Amino acid sequence: VLGAASLADGASALAARFGVEPDAGGRHEGYGTHNRLLSLGRQTYLELIAPDPGQPTPDRPRPFGLDDPAVAERISRRPRLLAYVVRTDDIAAAREALGLPPGRAFDMRRGSLQWKISLPVQGQPVGTPILIDWGDTPNPSSTLPDRGLRLVGFRIGVPAATAKLLAPLAADPRIRIEPADEFELHASVDAPAGIIELD
Repeated sequence: VLGAASLADGASALAARFGVEPDAGGRHEGYGTHNRLLSLGRQTYLELIAPDPGQPTPDRPRPFGLDDPAVAERISRRPRLLAYVVRTDDIAAAREALGLPPGRAFDMRRGSLQWKISLPVQGQPVGTPILIDWGDTPNPSSTLPDRGLRLVGFRIGVPAATAKLLAPLAADPRIRIEPADEFELHASVDAPAGIIELD
């Protein structure tokens, strides 16, 4: 999930770096956000998300920390990786397997897409994933145009105790879990313009 101060500015920045324009997404009604998407290969996509000025201020904080002053300052300069989302068929079981505290799964919808998502809760270690269950809805990466982009590496830097929790994710050879003093994300994407690094 790549956060931007505005969707238009974020899309322009991505187009300049990747050499391809992000595809249309839509609005997350009631959450105060909207997005655009890019396929990164099978079952993998990049979400560009920003506050939606066309919606009223939501009665809850926008997802991915977009209302946090420190996050707002980071993304004011350029789009930044804010979070990562892992697909599962059973959010409750996945939270338990990763040693995360129980959390509510929110029902969300955008156009014909519908899904359940589990956002971080109090007591959840920083750097652990957001979990998503698409149910019978196809993952957007299966319907997005193939722009020739592929995720080739994804590094998650977290404190050592959290790194142990995330060990199951490293079964994907693209993912590297590394001890770090602070939460860090770094993605390497193979694009027509060459390898593009995101952080």
